[in-house]
Amino acid sequence: MRKKLTALFLCLSMGLTPVLLASCAAENDQPRETVNLQNGDPNAEYNLTDLPKVDMGGTTIGFCIAETDGDGFHLRSIRSDDEESEDTVDIAVRERNAKIEAYFNCFIEVVDYIPGGLNKTIQSQLLAGVPEYDILGARQYDDVQLALRGIVYDLSKLEADYPEAAGYMNLDAPYWPQTYNDGLQVGNGRYWVTGDLCLRYSGGYYCYFVNHTLYNELLMDDYGNVYDLVRTGKWSLDLLTQMSSACWEDTDGDDKTSTGDRLAIAQPVHDNTNGLAVSSGVMFSYRHPDGSIELTFHTGNNQLISFMEKFYNLLSTQGVHDYGDNMPGALMKFAASEAVFAGGRLNQAELYLQEMEDNYGILPNPKLNEAQTTYYSSIHDGVSLYGINNASEQIPYAALVLEAMEMESRKTVRPVYFDSAVKIKYSRGGDDADMINLMDSTAYSDFVYVWQFSKEMNGMGGWLRNNISAKGSTALRRVQDSWRTGLTEIMTGIEKLENASE
Repeated sequence: MRKKLTALFLCLSMGLTPVLLASCAAENDQPRETVNLQNGDPNAEYNLTDLPKVDMGGTTIGFCIAETDGDGFHLRSIRSDDEESEDTVDIAVRERNAKIEAYFNCFIEVVDYIPGGLNKTIQSQLLAGVPEYDILGARQYDDVQLALRGIVYDLSKLEADYPEAAGYMNLDAPYWPQTYNDGLQVGNGRYWVTGDLCLRYSGGYYCYFVNHTLYNELLMDDYGNVYDLVRTGKWSLDLLTQMSSACWEDTDGDDKTSTGDRLAIAQPVHDNTNGLAVSSGVMFSYRHPDGSIELTFHTGNNQLISFMEKFYNLLSTQGVHDYGDNMPGALMKFAASEAVFAGGRLNQAELYLQEMEDNYGILPNPKLNEAQTTYYSSIHDGVSLYGINNASEQIPYAALVLEAMEMESRKTVRPVYFDSAVKIKYSRGGDDADMINLMDSTAYSDFVYVWQFSKEMNGMGGWLRNNISAKGSTALRRVQDSWRTGLTEIMTGIEKLENASE
């Protein structure tokens, strides 16, 4: 174990490619794809001049952007609504766009901005063939199923449909998150892509925050450097459970863990639960070599059942308070230095931890147990999915601009975002930068994980977070057949979509 993790961090520090393979026999008796979690060297040299030099004649590439949670991340990812903003992230986005616009002689504009998913009005316009939107910025949570409605262009056909577009889009390039985009694949089609162009991707990693002052005071002597716990493979739900009672102080004297105490963990049990399941090695589906999808989220999945039991045990431990869906409450408790750890997402540091007096650090979500051979990370379901409008009159140009924006975002916007918004010294390296690189290199997704919130999947996305209990497997047995039915419905829709395009 020590050798594997040492090699992983050596790879990251040297800019090499760690190939992390899931151990099917050791971690899950369900069928599982062999996963190359990182595609290529993330530090490889790549430049805009590597892309075809195309003069687009001053055309405008128009985006339709759906927002999530009212936080502005999706709009800000494409073009700041305040062109005078001195925020360093906004400046980086403006400079990225200016560089691309100059190289291709084009303009990047947000034509429409929707505070929510791509609503029925927008969908009706798309179905009617409105061409003003070239690129759609959809919300994974509630828009992924739009691929089945025939309004999103299949990127896998780009060069066949437009021979002049050879080299315009390369989803195998190191700046695209390969495993995540593989999970988005619909049948043989590539309708949606995502990556660091979306600030909710860069900042969407589920993670744990650690208060260094409290950790050093309460746990350092017994457990050692917290980052070394990750590097040596010890960082797990088992270890967190073991630590928790040692951190608890019954500050309000009510003889039970409550919000008035100094907590070991301020734990939101909402979408973080889905992220913790992935980090515990739970895979939601398996893609067979013939492209068919098998649901693996059911009572026969021992990894899933073990996760539910261990997470329930953690939540039942003194010093751990369940904040439910009150994620701000958990992070503000942590920001007040009244909790050693807090579960959350990386981008929440910008929202809630800017004024925190104690130093904090960032850790990946824990593994299920020390025996699990691989860390896995996952991205919040509010991430933007980018697709090209089927009715766009400039599909090749839209694909090329999307490729360029992802490339430049990975290279120039992402480091500024971590340094400025998350307040870590990412560009200069260090422990927290190593942790982000680890999460980045192990970002996992699969087909059902992406589609779990679609209407076809009958509430699957919210089920896990509401059923962490001692009888979770019993509850699972009652609903798993409805998810199989939903998956069959999705696959039938894919088949109809593919037949219609032939």
